[in-house]
Amino acid sequence: MKVAIVTGSAKGLGAAVVRHLAADGYTVVIHYNKSKAPAEKLLAEVKKSSPQSIIVSGNVTTENDVAQIVKKVLEEFGQIDLLVNNVGNFIFKPFEKTTNAEFREMIESNLYSALYMSRAVLPAMRKQKSGNIINIGAVGAERLIIRENSTPYFLGKTAAYVLTKAMARTEAKHGIRINMVSPGSMAADIFEVADFPSGRPAVPADVIKAIAFLISPQNSYINGANIEVAGGFIPGF
Repeated sequence: MKVAIVTGSAKGLGAAVVRHLAADGYTVVIHYNKSKAPAEKLLAEVKKSSPQSIIVSGNVTTENDVAQIVKKVLEEFGQIDLLVNNVGNFIFKPFEKTTNAEFREMIESNLYSALYMSRAVLPAMRKQKSGNIINIGAVGAERLIIRENSTPYFLGKTAAYVLTKAMARTEAKHGIRINMVSPGSMAADIFEVADFPSGRPAVPADVIKAIAFLISPQNSYINGANIEVAGGFIPGF
């Protein structure tokens, strides 16, 4: 049995990742904070191929909730093989109009959630001497980009990129791999079709292929990498 936690997985990209992992033989932990009904609907769907899958709830930007989530998973299954840190809110708003609360939310959801969840699952992965963590970034995360309408978002994603690199180095000796997948914009309403070099925004299937590549045992030497799934899209161009 392989156990995967996908944060923020009641809908959107997270739900698509859950469906793929369940079909690929994983027992999946569906996480939600407020979207209970979609999470329960998704669970009923994936149980057809992954009958032991469960749902958990909590705010992954708070340490206490994170501890309870991971405790429940370990009590249920005794192992965690994969963590996909998918939680990460987005804001498209001029910097000078972004409130302190909104700024804090961007940093906490895009950085702290990945930090807290990763630190919580690492002891179990070290004990197993194996494990994968995938952080969901954003195109341009590995470069310092000043974006007029998404400054705090990119600060959070760039910090998550640095975190990915740092954790990959320290955890490699335990057989744990930590990588990042950075999609191009999935928000077609913000951009015009002409803004995308490949003629369309990114879709979940694009991201899932990169995740599948990174967690494959055949690619066990890839650690600390960031794969941009953006079809040539570059923020600011």
